[in-house]
Amino acid sequence: MDESFNRACLLEHNRLREKHGCPPLTLDSKLTKDAQEYAEFLAKVECFVHSSGDHGENMSLRVGFGKLNITGEEVTNLWYREIENYKYGDKVQMECGHFTQVVWKDTKKAGFGRAYTKDGRKIYVVGRYYPPGNYQGCCKLNVPRPIS
Repeated sequence: MDESFNRACLLEHNRLREKHGCPPLTLDSKLTKDAQEYAEFLAKVECFVHSSGDHGENMSLRVGFGKLNITGEEVTNLWYREIENYKYGDKVQMECGHFTQVVWKDTKKAGFGRAYTKDGRKIYVVGRYYPPGNYQGCCKLNVPRPIS
């Protein structure tokens, strides 16, 4: 497990959550282990599909040539950028689900994983969250507008 990657993801999540008045997340060892294992599975089978379970989940896939990388800060901001299309209200908007999970107020802990395919041309990133977000009828309370 890449502790510096996890720390960078967590710090950026908490910086962005603070902008919305949401409490900070804590890093959870089980969520981290599970996220890393799932990222490694995705990289092995080269498939991009969400898992099932009682957690929230954000995923990202970067494809390219040469020396690929994605930092914790970059992937968190990639997910957060969906705020540009978010319409505040009580309806879950699937096209903004990464953003809403990043700032979901009731989520308390998270863990992250990053894995490369064997040929190094793809990077899979998985974020796991608990309690999960993106419940219909709960967005108004859990996805506040930025404070400033």
